[in-house]
Amino acid sequence: MHTVPAGTRLSEAVAESVGNLRTHCGGAGTCGKCQVIINRQKILACQTIVASDLDVLIPDASLRVGEENVVVQMDNRRQTADGSRGVADLKGYGIAADIGTTTLAAELHDFTGKLPVQTAARANPQRKFGDDVISRIQKVMEEASALTAMQQLLVGVINEMIAELTEKMGIASHDITTIVAGGNTVMQSLLFGIDPSSLGVSPFLAPVEKFPARRGSEIGITMSAEGTIEALPIFGGFVGGDIVAGVLALSLLRSSAVPRFLLDIGTNGEIVLAHRGELFTAATAAGPAFEGAKIEHGTLAVPGAIDRVEVASGEIVVSTIGNRPPIGICGSGLIDAVAVLLAEGIVLPTGRLAEKKSCFELVPATESGTGESIVLSQRDIRELQLAAGAIRAGITLLLREHDVLPDAIDTFYVSGGFGQSIRLASARQIGLLPPIPPERFVFCGNTSLAGARTMLLNPDSNEIVRRMVQQSRHCELASLPQFQEVFAESIQLGWR
Repeated sequence: MHTVPAGTRLSEAVAESVGNLRTHCGGAGTCGKCQVIINRQKILACQTIVASDLDVLIPDASLRVGEENVVVQMDNRRQTADGSRGVADLKGYGIAADIGTTTLAAELHDFTGKLPVQTAARANPQRKFGDDVISRIQKVMEEASALTAMQQLLVGVINEMIAELTEKMGIASHDITTIVAGGNTVMQSLLFGIDPSSLGVSPFLAPVEKFPARRGSEIGITMSAEGTIEALPIFGGFVGGDIVAGVLALSLLRSSAVPRFLLDIGTNGEIVLAHRGELFTAATAAGPAFEGAKIEHGTLAVPGAIDRVEVASGEIVVSTIGNRPPIGICGSGLIDAVAVLLAEGIVLPTGRLAEKKSCFELVPATESGTGESIVLSQRDIRELQLAAGAIRAGITLLLREHDVLPDAIDTFYVSGGFGQSIRLASARQIGLLPPIPPERFVFCGNTSLAGARTMLLNPDSNEIVRRMVQQSRHCELASLPQFQEVFAESIQLGWR
């Protein structure tokens, strides 16, 4: 028995009593994941107002379970202070952090280089407000208290990571003097308590271009009382500090005699073309399908998530994270599944299931970890088409705007934890990545974290970043006259 005032949204009542529901859309009623049963009828808790006593049955599938175990790709490159500001000036300890929409990652560094780097990662608790940044912006626009609530959630999880890191290092939190954070424009705004609403309406302008450093204590971060937290500047719009960090980590501008490309795949597809001494940037709204949201049996990259689908001995087989019984399908598994079904002729290039079925069974109920069949539905395929199509359209338009043919790209970098987990063959099969020679692709992992580390340990990078931003040109793709035509063409599976 749990008592709430009349007029309370049922999803909030459930969250108070048994835990967070799967409100991937932030309560908009579009993802269909928060189903509960009342009087034998399935309803959406986020769309139901409590007006009287109710007996509510909550299926396990409607609760966020195990997301604290989400698999986070940490950058495997390590860097030590190079003495650019003098070892004597490097005092205490610092943290490089990637503040992602779905996950957060952090590294604790001893500025003297005497102690090993320590790492920590967490799922982003802001997911209760929606899986993608657009949902979170809308929440802020609708509810004045949402901005503070989201900032507090971020600060809380950062403090959890600080506690874990300092315990591993054997130091106190007040020994931390500097935190450098990379993240997309929305996430950095929410961390600093800056209203991101201007990104929710055309012309999608960022609320600030540079985030002034603040004392961590001012926003509740447990570090030295005089310690500062700073975020990387942005290129423009949704192309934020995480991409600036990536360009810095990859030295993308330093050798741009031949075209090079950077793509960060997530709920936003952020792209950069380095060409003739300039950086051309843009963002595409891919949506949360790559994170498993809006997918009937979608899930984060947690143990039991299907992350690989392939054909073996003429049969379609799946593998899961941790070799656990399958509980759902994450983004890399979704791309694999559609690529395999496309190659087998089960899915047509239009995205239609060939036999006009409503779904394809990947795992029968007898073999799943939930007791239910895990299927790929026609709607799931459409969601993937929209996500991949948005990214493909962005790549196509940015290259066209600057008269660069796909085959002219010397190196195509794919960054981000999700980018690290996908298979190149599958991504090319569905048209997510362009048909250039495989050896030109470089999957470079968490460059947001790598760039934040560079900024933390080598402050001379500030001048490099300043020049990068100065030599960049940001494009709002939706404002281009050919955008709708190219996007419509890009929804087809396969690159044409």
